[in-house]
Amino acid sequence: MKSDDFDLKADLEYGAEPGVNSFRNNRMLIFNAKSMGLLRQQLIDTLGLEEARKTLFRFGFQSGYSDFLSIDKNYDFDSEKELLEAGPKIHTDKGLVSVETTEYEYDEDAGEFRYGGLWHNSYEAEQHVIYNGEAEEPVCWSLTGYASAWCSGFAEIPVLAMESKCAGMGHDDCEWRVKPIDEWGEEAAPYIRAIMDFFRGDKLMEYYSYIEDQEGLEGKIELAKETNLPETKASTAVDSKENIEMFREAIEDILGERPPKL
Repeated sequence: MKSDDFDLKADLEYGAEPGVNSFRNNRMLIFNAKSMGLLRQQLIDTLGLEEARKTLFRFGFQSGYSDFLSIDKNYDFDSEKELLEAGPKIHTDKGLVSVETTEYEYDEDAGEFRYGGLWHNSYEAEQHVIYNGEAEEPVCWSLTGYASAWCSGFAEIPVLAMESKCAGMGHDDCEWRVKPIDEWGEEAAPYIRAIMDFFRGDKLMEYYSYIEDQEGLEGKIELAKETNLPETKASTAVDSKENIEMFREAIEDILGERPPKL
């Protein structure tokens, strides 16, 4: 399939259970943009700008990484580029921002990755300006977190998205670019520190995906209870032998059989 054929609404199940909407066994929530803006501002006022940026960037990263795992596992795209372009399509379909891509370069063997474009109608820039006026630096922290995670999953190397222009700064649109982490300069340091531990939890996230395929949403909830690690924490946990073995034992308890060594 092509990225334009992807239709979030087609696989979004409203009322999967009372009070539960789901997409491919992932529970989905719908919030008013104003409420997200208020939460965002509360983080800024309570934690300060730097910690709020870190928290929202990690929030976006978790969202993008979870979406990539789900889409990559459940859909068959015509090409690598079509899979990559599904990320911007989801971002747009969710009502977060309208995405226009203008740059793409990928060489898996050489570890090279470049991706860029424009964001139109960013909800995050809009909400920041409502509460704070125009900013001096880019403010689409959760959006860049999402793009960083989606592209890291696709390229299978740590990459980072950053804005060179932002509607939150008074520009007409937001201009973004993604490239390998080690190719950014000092300006990227706060973002890199925010997400480096995410790259240590890939194996545990694979086990979440496995139990999701076997048991659906209930299985994921049960696995979180069994391991005492909610999904957002599991993605930041170190892939130690002890943690991996804990997950395998919990899956065995749920399924009644030992899971494969992913």
